[in-house]
Amino acid sequence: MLIKQKNNRPGIGLRINRMVTAWTFTSLLLLSTAASPAWADEPYKIASGDVLQITVYGDAGLSGTFPVSVDGTIGYPILGNIPVADHNISEVTNTISQALLQHIPGLSVSVAVKEYAPVFVIGDVQKPGKYEYRPGMIALELFALSGGLKEATDRLDTAGTQLVAARQDYSDTSLQLFAQDVKRTRLEAELNDKSFEYVVDKDTGTDDLAARQGVIDSEQKLFELRLAALHSQEEALKAQKQNYSEEISTLEESTKLRNQEISLLEQNVAASEKLVAQGLTAQSTMRDTQRQLSAMRRDALEFGSFLARAKQNENAVGQNLLALRDQRSNDAAKELRDIDLDIIRLKKRLSFIVQTMAEIAASAQRANTREQAVKLVFTVVRDVNGQYLETELAEHDQIKAGDILRAQLTMPKEVTAKVN
Repeated sequence: MLIKQKNNRPGIGLRINRMVTAWTFTSLLLLSTAASPAWADEPYKIASGDVLQITVYGDAGLSGTFPVSVDGTIGYPILGNIPVADHNISEVTNTISQALLQHIPGLSVSVAVKEYAPVFVIGDVQKPGKYEYRPGMIALELFALSGGLKEATDRLDTAGTQLVAARQDYSDTSLQLFAQDVKRTRLEAELNDKSFEYVVDKDTGTDDLAARQGVIDSEQKLFELRLAALHSQEEALKAQKQNYSEEISTLEESTKLRNQEISLLEQNVAASEKLVAQGLTAQSTMRDTQRQLSAMRRDALEFGSFLARAKQNENAVGQNLLALRDQRSNDAAKELRDIDLDIIRLKKRLSFIVQTMAEIAASAQRANTREQAVKLVFTVVRDVNGQYLETELAEHDQIKAGDILRAQLTMPKEVTAKVN
């Protein structure tokens, strides 16, 4: 994304695209209308990487294709290595003809360039890579073949895209912080056994009020569901405790009746013992009464164990009922501790994002300053006497076979120092 200047002047990408269009049009115009350009009469000089087609009339064995090696020579039958680099076709033809005539008279030699060494483009271009060379090719022509300059944002100014990403990150983090704050309010309500309420201040000017209200609604629904589940568990435990209470009351009444029966049986046993002692009744009658008393006492003991178990269950249910509220408070307290840590982290992250946005804005300002002075510079990397040297090249200077053209956007040192 290009950042527009306040005076609404065309951005760097638009100005460079116009510049490239003008250069390309001028180049094609020169190529198509010039009757005899300066390089047209200059003979082509062979370069390393070229492939020569040599035809010897009178001896087909000496004909063939011969690549020019890095040292500028070709390996030719009979004659060995022949220096050909930086020589034109006529000179190479004459050299081979004179050398062959010393061995085989009457031969005629023809030399032509079958393939030119490719040329290369690197730097701030759309399609860097290898291209086919044409004699007389100039720097601007090769630059046009590579598609011209990259988009300006690829080289100079990605501040717009970065700023959009930073703003989105800020918005997302802010919403996360808000969600944690709403959750904390809901947990505090559960911890203190109070109602949950959170109201968004609509005067804050945020552009995500709907999303924030959605967060509140979700927490409100969760609060109501958890509270309903708590009430449901409490009601179930209360009903269970009531059942145990009724069972205890029944067992206690039954115990009273049994104690009364035991008391009566004890009186009967005592009366039977007196009658047996006086010989007025049989011992068997006394024993029957004693057995009834013994059975009644066993039943009383059994009912006593039932009563004790019912009271124990009632106490357990009561403890579970009290523990429900305690468990709710404990869970809320643990989550609150974690949320407080998350909120601290999110606040630090928001602060960092704000700093990042400020730096991006400063970078955008520097990019606007650079727009005033940026220019396109051509340099060529060329093999000179076995060494690769890089020199500056004008847009209409000739390219040689095997050259590496570099197209680069630069700006004066004083501008670089100013914006940095």
